[in-house]
Amino acid sequence: MPHRDRAVILAFVLALMVLAAGIVLPVARPGGTQVTLPTPSPIVGAPVVAFRDGVVGRPSSLTPLTQRTRADRDIVALVFRGLVGLGPGQTLVPDLGESWAIADAGRTYTFVIRPDAQWDDGMPVTSADVVYTVRMLKDKEYAGPAGASWSDVTAEAVDTRTVRFTLGKPIGGFVELARQPLLPEHLLKGVPVTALADSDFARAPIGNGPYRIVEIDSDHAILEPSDGYAGPVDPGATVTPSPGATAAPGASAATTASGAPDSSGAPGASESVTPSGSPASSESVTPSGSPASSPGQTAAPGGSGAPAASPTEEVPIDLAASGLARIDMRFFDDEASLAAAYRAGALDAASGLDPATASGLMDVPGTRLVRYPSAIFTSLTFNLRADHPRFGDLHFRRAIEMALDRAAIVSDIYLGNAALAETPIPPTSWAFSSAKSRLLPFDRTRATTELKKAGWKKTSKGWFAPKQTKPFTLTILALDVTANPVLNAVAESAAKDLTAFGIKTTVEAVPAATFITRIRDHAFDAVVFDANIGLDPDLYPLMASTQAGPGGSNVSGVQSADLDKLLEDARKPGTTAARKERYATLQDYLSTQEVMPPIAFRDYLVAYRSTVDGPVARELGDLGDRFWDVLTWRLAASP
Repeated sequence: MPHRDRAVILAFVLALMVLAAGIVLPVARPGGTQVTLPTPSPIVGAPVVAFRDGVVGRPSSLTPLTQRTRADRDIVALVFRGLVGLGPGQTLVPDLGESWAIADAGRTYTFVIRPDAQWDDGMPVTSADVVYTVRMLKDKEYAGPAGASWSDVTAEAVDTRTVRFTLGKPIGGFVELARQPLLPEHLLKGVPVTALADSDFARAPIGNGPYRIVEIDSDHAILEPSDGYAGPVDPGATVTPSPGATAAPGASAATTASGAPDSSGAPGASESVTPSGSPASSESVTPSGSPASSPGQTAAPGGSGAPAASPTEEVPIDLAASGLARIDMRFFDDEASLAAAYRAGALDAASGLDPATASGLMDVPGTRLVRYPSAIFTSLTFNLRADHPRFGDLHFRRAIEMALDRAAIVSDIYLGNAALAETPIPPTSWAFSSAKSRLLPFDRTRATTELKKAGWKKTSKGWFAPKQTKPFTLTILALDVTANPVLNAVAESAAKDLTAFGIKTTVEAVPAATFITRIRDHAFDAVVFDANIGLDPDLYPLMASTQAGPGGSNVSGVQSADLDKLLEDARKPGTTAARKERYATLQDYLSTQEVMPPIAFRDYLVAYRSTVDGPVARELGDLGDRFWDVLTWRLAASP
């Protein structure tokens, strides 16, 4: 499915540079005039104690399709919602959609929008909003990171509250894709996608989430609970699906009032989901994705792999009783100023900190650090295309991997706030297989043996490739310190290890724009970069042969028919058990072929004062996911 994944990883690289360094991408009107977000009239009335949240970056474009900075992503996460949301552990739960049904072997997904869903201007959320959002994502002029994932999806309004998605090829992770926040069709239908980023709406958006913006400028934003958001679907409710909810093409007509399919198992029968997000018949799994005997969590609809929350874990939220009656989000240009404001007592939380800054704040009395494990994969990736033949040798890649002290990188650079990567599947993922994922040890003796197997020779001048008269040298492409200090440090550490092993290695550190261009043009020997694997991991964009050409997202350029088949199999729908087995087979292959020598999966770090009660760590697929449980947070009185 090459058209689905075009340029996905380059978009991830840019997004993750913003994550790590808080890069502010300025908004410019034609002619180069800088846009300044307007300052509405001040809030009037009795003072309300606000949760003061600090973030590196300033607001630039506040829509789900055009968000640029870390500040944008945090605000969008609070103001907008999708059909599906995040639940405890690794669960997915209904959000603006109250139920969904899967038919036609995973090619058709039909969602019913909850009847009380509305925008902040009082208009209802409808299927027209879903269709409009998908149309904008699929527009050929849209260049955002989410567009490629929707290029093979068609959205159709069955009725006002029912929308049907048809996939060109079935994808096991489509339910997670339905987390895509929606746009209001009635406010934006005359705005072309090319104008959305700098539109009036992008400065003062009307959302459908738990919070709304009541004041914003370049230094701060005030958000208050939205009158139009009713909280998560009540798991105890009984659902009677709207027409089309369980009668998608190819679906069985024999369904119960709750949306559960009958037990006939007839071909083409749909699988429907109640408000708890649990399929009528599913395999119970623990949050890590391993089978369990207790009925705590159930596999996601259609066996997508990511489990859905059970009724015992999800409780209705009374927004009126929410402890965060106001969020005061404050924006900073760099981590040093953010940390200084936190130390001065001006903030209740400091988010997205680099490991060193986070560690430095732990001496502030009453501070606790919440580590959110992420699907952000850091790798030292070689250019495996034909014009770089040395890197195609498996012995060479294995030698390089064993010459890297990755444990030292995790302890010294990430300060322990990361997990060693064994393959590109996060160790916290439901799809991870400990039995099939094997990490090569840091062992220079074995690394020497591997290179000699490939015909390399070592002298006092260094390592010589077969039939070469000059010692081999390696250049690692990396972001400069300004763009991403953490990844830059990882690259420098790798270069130091390889030089100590006998391969003269240098780091070419470049600005963000140059970095992206070099990857796009395949102009590198090796590169240290981050990629977001996603909560429902899909390695097809990273490694499929169809993605190795110009504009593709296969950074390494690896091309293998065997690997392609494994990638295709892993992304197919199926039961949780079947998908886990296919992912295990893929990880077994990756552990032997070292396609992308893995380094680590980083944590997203947020420092909270003891007066903030409620934030619970869970695996993140996006920056704003840290607000997944924001409706349960409380702000206690200062001690």
